[in-house]
Amino acid sequence: QLSCFCAFISGLHSSRSRFVCYLVNYQEINVIRCCTFVDVVGVSNFTSLLLSSEDNMLYVGAREILFALNLSDISALTWKTPDRKREECSFKGKDLQTDCFNYVKILLRINSTHLYVCGTYAFSPVCAYIVSSTADFSLVKSDTGEIVTEDGRSRCPFNPEYKSTAIMADGELYAGTVSNFQGNEPIIYKSLSQGTALKTENSLNWLQDPAFVGSAYIQESQPKGNPVGDDDKIYFFFSEAGKEFDFFDNTIVSRIARVCKGDIGGERVLQKKWTTFLKAQLLCSLPDDGFPFNIIQDMFVLTPSPEDWESTVFYGVFTSQWYKGASGSSAVCSFTMGQVEKAFNGRYREVNRETQQWYTYNHPVPEPRPGACITNAAREQGISSSLHMPDKVLNFVKDHFLMDSVIRSQPLLLKRNVRYTQIAVHRVQAAKKAYHVLFIGTDDGRLHKAINVNNKMHIIEEMVLFRDSQPVQNIELDTEKGKLYVSSFSELVEVPVANCTNYQSCGECVLSRDPYCAWNGKQCVDVRLAPPRNTWQHDVDEADTSAICNKTLQSPRLAKPPPTRMSSCQVIIIPANTFKVLPCKLRSNLAERKWEFSESAGHFHYPSPEGGLVVVAQADRQETYECWSVEEGFRQLLANYCVRGEARRESTTLTGRSRTPQVSQEEFIILPGETRSPQITTKTYWNELIVVCALLAFSLVVFSLFVVYRNRDHMKSMLKEGECPNMQQKKPRIAGKPAENLPLNGNAVTASASDHKGYQTLNDNYICSTPPHECSSPDNSKSFSESEKRPLNLRESHVEISPTCPRPRVRLGSEIKDSIV
Repeated sequence: QLSCFCAFISGLHSSRSRFVCYLVNYQEINVIRCCTFVDVVGVSNFTSLLLSSEDNMLYVGAREILFALNLSDISALTWKTPDRKREECSFKGKDLQTDCFNYVKILLRINSTHLYVCGTYAFSPVCAYIVSSTADFSLVKSDTGEIVTEDGRSRCPFNPEYKSTAIMADGELYAGTVSNFQGNEPIIYKSLSQGTALKTENSLNWLQDPAFVGSAYIQESQPKGNPVGDDDKIYFFFSEAGKEFDFFDNTIVSRIARVCKGDIGGERVLQKKWTTFLKAQLLCSLPDDGFPFNIIQDMFVLTPSPEDWESTVFYGVFTSQWYKGASGSSAVCSFTMGQVEKAFNGRYREVNRETQQWYTYNHPVPEPRPGACITNAAREQGISSSLHMPDKVLNFVKDHFLMDSVIRSQPLLLKRNVRYTQIAVHRVQAAKKAYHVLFIGTDDGRLHKAINVNNKMHIIEEMVLFRDSQPVQNIELDTEKGKLYVSSFSELVEVPVANCTNYQSCGECVLSRDPYCAWNGKQCVDVRLAPPRNTWQHDVDEADTSAICNKTLQSPRLAKPPPTRMSSCQVIIIPANTFKVLPCKLRSNLAERKWEFSESAGHFHYPSPEGGLVVVAQADRQETYECWSVEEGFRQLLANYCVRGEARRESTTLTGRSRTPQVSQEEFIILPGETRSPQITTKTYWNELIVVCALLAFSLVVFSLFVVYRNRDHMKSMLKEGECPNMQQKKPRIAGKPAENLPLNGNAVTASASDHKGYQTLNDNYICSTPPHECSSPDNSKSFSESEKRPLNLRESHVEISPTCPRPRVRLGSEIKDSIV
């Protein structure tokens, strides 16, 4: 086990305070801590958590290994995949390094002595039994020493990335997963009993590519002897494609589905299929414009007691497939059992099989009510089980499994740029009433602790749980011990539900609105860890500090000290006419920072962007600066500084004059977060000057290159003038060799040549514009230009050789252009 300490960090805009958890070594396990860390080298994918109240153990399922944890011991059990299975998995096209392992996906208690576990087993799901006694933690084996296993299909997914859920109710396993290798046959399955296994009907499209996030067992038959005589129900929570919204492509909706525990299928219709399967839509949307958070990420079902199941509240975490304002927003919504019951007792929807359009069914429904459990009213009609249901009722259920009513809710908590992944809710009994405290995990490994007060959410604190920013995958809440067990991909953390020692004053304790904490007159204490006293006080609803903190002894943090009390301030000595930043960190993000100083300070100060105060020291003067935190009328002194400026003194040395101030070593002041330094550091701008000069030089170079590039054509024309005379000097013609007076083909030029097809103009990289007086003969000194826009007459084209500039020139009609061979 690893202990850790908590450090205060500000910056969360919607929370009171933010305490960040840092992990340290294996020592000091009994000190006050915010979390305990469990790490095993080489173990990853903590996919399953089971908190067992029977033996006070935490069971953890990971990749090819399981753990049994308590306060004094850790037991490990390996469950590896054989090499043969891994080779088969690789042959099927799966990754041997990631997919072809045994990922534990189901870990449930089946009775007081055994656990039921299922794993992917290299894309061949298998289930087994584990002995969970204090002296033994091992897989159940046969007489031959082989592990007793069962087929895991329809119970455990093939792919470890697939979202599934499972729950145990009276020895029966209810699972929501997929039943085939491809993952395209979703199923809600009931098994493990001596009776017939039940499942959903795939041909009727009861499920549309669902992603299961949770399930719950609610004993609606309680209390025993009630007049309704209803059956217990199993609820499933998932998101799927909403086929009823045909005007949108790939619209995802959140669902709640239920089945009855006593369902055993139909006799002639829906044999070995659910006869009580119904589903309804969950909608978490904004109140102003109805923007939907349509993808459910997790659901926590809070039931006060089995007998008080009607007070059940469903807390869900939702995200949206669309963006509004900021990406990655999340919302927390709650639904009551009354809303759920009203939806499942309302009207049905039916689908037109030809057009696939969904409509509200407004016609009479058969009796007993389709999809309902067996109640006393049905028993009076001679229907004691689903096998006795009339065929017309079961045929109606086959096509009317979707409810028309939408279970709506508005977000209790809305966070921008935060993606919530898991949620757990604790019902806390305070001095006057009970409160629901929410623990919400994020995709970057943080935990938000929030409370719902008067329909307003207050984030009490935020904790960083993991060393790496990994998504929170599972949260298990131990209400008796007040512990949270949070797992990620490779880490497992234990976190107490409260850490009241972080609040250092009466105002902080009351303003936190933490129902776990109360002020006893001297300090903030956890009300669960000590016997109750009459002096304990807290006000979660109003957070009135004046009614509580004024009754206690005033401390230096609660009363404003007199300005003349110089012993309480931190003396800071700096050279005159230099500035210093005075830090002031708030302990609450809902508080306001207020600086107070004497009138003589004048205008030699201004606030810094970080919330501090920049002060300029004046020669031979001392000013007092106080930083106060103000929140809902509560004032708290955070920092008190006495800034003294010393005039610069000139002193003659061997090398010349020095203008450094004469400050003794005893006058150095160490600020919070700083270390003692033998020199006084003042602000200089040498680095800034170097950066500015470098940027200016770079800008000039870029501008020069840009000017050269824009005028490249003009510069080329200037450089190429006079190229023809130079060429004649560099390349003299060989004596005795006749000059070329004919075209290259050696034939005489005839203007009416029938095979003349024109000339192709060649791109000469070193061609120049020859001046007329250099490259023209006296006889041919006329300047030609194109006087009219007309096609060139190829019959009038021929080649001319000038004796002055022996470069061939092409005559194209009335134009003469240079050419090169």
